[in-house]
Order: sequence, then structure tokens, then C-alpha cells
Amino acid sequence: MEEAARRVRCCIMFFLLALAGAHAAAKGQFPEWRFQGRDVVVKIPRDSFHEPQSAACEAAAAAAAAKNSSPAPVLIIDAPSWFCTSDSVGNHLPLYFTLRALALLHGIGFQMQPTCGPIIRDTPKYITGWLPQSASPNWPPEVPRDPGTIMREIEGTCKCRTIITHACTYGWPLFAAVWGREIRAAAERYSVARNKGVLASNGSKTQKYTYDLDDAVIHFRCGDIMEMDASRGPLNSGFVPLSVLLRYLRPLAPRSVGIVTTPLVEKCSSKLETRAMDCKHGKQCHDILEEDARPKGQNP
Repeated sequence: MEEAARRVRCCIMFFLLALAGAHAAAKGQFPEWRFQGRDVVVKIPRDSFHEPQSAACEAAAAAAAAKNSSPAPVLIIDAPSWFCTSDSVGNHLPLYFTLRALALLHGIGFQMQPTCGPIIRDTPKYITGWLPQSASPNWPPEVPRDPGTIMREIEGTCKCRTIITHACTYGWPLFAAVWGREIRAAAERYSVARNKGVLASNGSKTQKYTYDLDDAVIHFRCGDIMEMDASRGPLNSGFVPLSVLLRYLRPLAPRSVGIVTTPLVEKCSSKLETRAMDCKHGKQCHDILEEDARPKGQNP
């Protein structure tokens, strides 16, 4: 049951087993890490952001060796602006929350340097910039804590060596309640800022949009997973019926449930901020979603 629950909670994580007390990254290792006083800096290059396992785990373990000093050391993430602005947010959030989890598990602070703060002013749609850019080493009071659990979570996080970090079952899930609260707070800050005067062109008129948050949201992944060719292989992920997801949501009594999915369009357009591999399946995704949402036994 415990393992099943862990798999349900899991979404995001990775990194290779830490070498406690390590003080230098191997030459040519990417991402690299280095000491900056008592703090450690992990550099995330654009071309290898999927593979920071060994560097991040080594850096966190090295910093933890000095965590009884004052002030406590900090795990500093050196990620350039692309980390804050990429539309590949589903890949970047796993990295962000794994690094946050590693810092908490080692009892050290966390900091983005440079922060994504300026991105909020220029391109406010990216949620990465609205999440905490620094965090204290204080253990969240709602998360049970014992040495055995901490060691198990560190080892499991750092052994999870896959670029599909959503599949990792250790590290971030332990703090899922914390991340959920932070994501909600980030979405609320985003909504308030956008509602203060975001204007969008609508033909010859200028229309003011308001952004209201749903109590819950379902990500209906479609589009690219409809691709079937020799390089990607057949569709094998399938779809979770909405009825199954709603079974878990109903006890929470949400007032509204939003659905995020591929643009449900007949054909692609340059006006759409989406990938061709997604929008070209818009009609198929529309039909699947419509059929799935229709009450059983009801004709079209």
C-alpha cells in the first residue's frame, strides 16, 4: 500500500546517489558544481538540464557537511533565463522541486541565482518566476521527519537516473503538500497581477481579460502522444478517463474544475502558442475529450 501510494503521489524527480563529503565535481561533468564560501553552486547548462543527478547530489551532500555552521549553507542554482521562460515547464518544474527537496533533506537553504524575478515583469505567463526563488532549511511542520526516512528519500532521489523525472518516486513526493500550497499561492499571485490590467488585442478592439482560478485542474495530455511512427513507436500511454479523476476530486468538493489540454482546433495556426505536433491532432483530441466527458449512455 505504501509503495502504491508513493506511485500515485509521484510526478517529478531524479539525481544520482550523493557522495558525502565530496568537494569537487569531476572534470568535464555537466552540470558542474563548485563551492562559494560555505555555499555550493550547481550550474544547469541549457543542453543538459535533464542530467544534473550526480552534481546536485554531490553538492548538497558537501554543503550538508557544514550545515551546523552559522549561517547554514545554501544550495544555489545557477540557471540562466531560459530556465524561467521555456514552454517546457513540465520538464523544468521537476528539476526545480527536486533541487528544493534535496536542500530540505540535507538541512540546507535553497536559492535561485539569478532569480526569475525580472521574468515576471517581461513575460508573466511563466509560473517558474512566481514560485519561491529562495527557501530556508526549516523542515515543514506538516511533514513527518525521522532519520531513516530522510536517508531513504535521499538515496532514492539520487538513484533515480532517468530523464523522465516525473517517474521518480522519492524526494519530491514527501513534500507534495508543500509544493501544492506553493503552486496555488504562485497561481494566485499570477492571477492578481494579470487582473490589474492585462490587455489583449481582439481584432479592432482591445479587450480586458480576467483570470479566475479553478479549485482543481485536470491536465488532459493529448496531441504529441497521438504520434505513431518508427522513431517514437506506438501510442502506449493511453488516457485516464475523466470519470476516474473526478472520483478523486469529488471528496474535495471543488466549485470548479478546469481542463488544460492541446488547442482543440481543426488545423494549426501561427497565432497559436503551441507545437505543431500538438495542434495538428486538435480535432482528434477534441473528439476524444468530448466523448470522454459525455455521460455514459447519452448519444452525441
